[in-house]
Formats: sequence, structure tokens, C-alpha cells
Amino acid sequence: MNLHFKKIDISEMVSIGGIKQHIMVRGNPQNPIILFIHGGPGIPYSCISDCFQEKFEQDFLVVNWDQRGAGKSYNENIPIDSMNLEQFIIDLMEVVDYLLNTYKENKLFLSAQSIGSVYGLMSVHRFPDKFYGYISTGQIVDTIENEKVSYNLIFNEAKKLNNTEAIKELSEIGNPPYKDMIHDIGIERKWLSILGYIEKNFGVFEYISNNCTREELDIIMKGQEFSVNHLFADIYENGINFFETIKDIKVPVYFCMGRYDYVAPQILTEKYCETLECPTKKCIWFENSAHFPELDEPDKFYQVLLEILHATIDKK
Repeated sequence: MNLHFKKIDISEMVSIGGIKQHIMVRGNPQNPIILFIHGGPGIPYSCISDCFQEKFEQDFLVVNWDQRGAGKSYNENIPIDSMNLEQFIIDLMEVVDYLLNTYKENKLFLSAQSIGSVYGLMSVHRFPDKFYGYISTGQIVDTIENEKVSYNLIFNEAKKLNNTEAIKELSEIGNPPYKDMIHDIGIERKWLSILGYIEKNFGVFEYISNNCTREELDIIMKGQEFSVNHLFADIYENGINFFETIKDIKVPVYFCMGRYDYVAPQILTEKYCETLECPTKKCIWFENSAHFPELDEPDKFYQVLLEILHATIDKK
């Protein structure tokens, strides 16, 4: 850690995948790069980075990318047919190449969250030579099984609490696969949020609402709706099952798992990790976290990143 580094703080629009996309770079340019892939879909890290990433900037060059259709990368002219999984992998790798070329590095660390962990893991699997390692929070490994387990967990919790309103609404949408995917998942996620199984100690939307201007908030919400309706729909309608499609990865993999995560139940991630073949793999439980360990327990997440960094540097 260099406490006397010359910090850079850059916010720029870069041509990625044929459209302008927002990239924010902070920290010491002499340090290894860590690129954060946000989830949501459509909720960028760039608008909440101040609350948990400042420490990281002492040890990494920290990069937040507002993905296609999200945050400052949102505009009404983005082609709907470009909001698909393969395009996001193309975009991600263009961002990676842009960063490696700009800062004269050969590799970087990738940290991906929730829906971002889908194309994050796929990118690391396809292009391992570009990455030191992969760190995820709220990893999704099997969309069909994910929704079945998530629904059963929250429905049983509602019955345990005798929450009649939750029981009624969850009974109405029924067990997955859902008849009206976007609407029904929205109902299920509403109860996950109310009962504390999305966020445990940190409120993402509360923070954004209190720290963004009205104009910024309006763009973020438009981008989220656009991303849910098109990217999320594309991924969940087509489905992913990494148990079948990604059985080995040629870089170290670290799954940071919230004990109370019912959005992407981490018992599935733990099971996947057991079968995955890679140079190093580790499941790290965050006992006081739900779907956002990096936000619910930021100090622990920082320590995990430092351990990964030091393990990587020692091997170089």
C-alpha cells in the first residue's frame, strides 16, 4: 500500500460496443487494476462508490463501468436488440482491453455482482489470459434453479412469520417458472426486500436517493427499467446453467457469499464451487450480509480483496 501516491480521478465517456459508455477510474495508476461489474440490472456502482470503495483506492486502481443502458451510459437511442448477454460480454472485454492498453497492464482483477456475475464469469472463462482473478458477490449459477430455491425460501419465511399479505401475493404468482416473468419476479423480489433478504445493513436505493440529484436519479431509474425489461429478460428467458456450461476456469475464483442472500441463494454457488475446476477456488461466507456483501460488510470485503491481492503478487 502506497500512502503517498498521486491519485487520479477520471470520469469519461468511452466508445464501447459502438456507443458511448461511462467509465470512472480512481486511485493509484501504479497499482493493479480492479474492474467492478455492477448488477441491478441497471444500478451502477459509480453512484455509490464513495460509500465503500475509498479504501480500495490505496491498493488498486479502481474502475467502475456504467454498463450499456445503465446510469450515465443510458440513453433512449440504445438499440433494444443490443441488450443481450453476448453483447455485454463484448462490451466488457472492450472495457478490459481499453484499461489494459491505457494503463500499460497485462491483466486485471474482475469483481462482478449479481446479474453482472453472469457475463463476468463467462468472460473470465473465455478470456483467462486477461485476468489475475475473479471475485463475485451474489453469484448466479443457474437461473431456473435459482428462482425455485429463492421462491421456496421466501415463501417458507412468510409462512413462518405468518405474514398473510406476503403469503397471498406469493401464492398468487405461484412456483417458478413464472407465467409473467418480469411481473412475478418483481413481486417475489419485493418480499425479499421487505423481509431483509436483499439488503441487510445498507440500503442501495436509499443511498442513491439521498446522494444523487433529481436529474441523476431520473436517469438511473430509467436505465434500471430499460435494463430489467431487456437485459434481464434476455438472460432469464434464455436461462444459464453454469453447472453444465462452465466446468473449469483457468484463473483463481473467489465467491463472496451473503448468508441471507435469497436473491441468488448462495447454497447453489457453494455447490457449484465444489464442482468447479480452477487453480484456486474459495467460498467466503459473509455472515451479516444478504445479496450485497461488499456493501453490507465493506471492511471484510476489503480484507478479502487485500488477501487476494497479496496472494497474487507473492506468486508473480
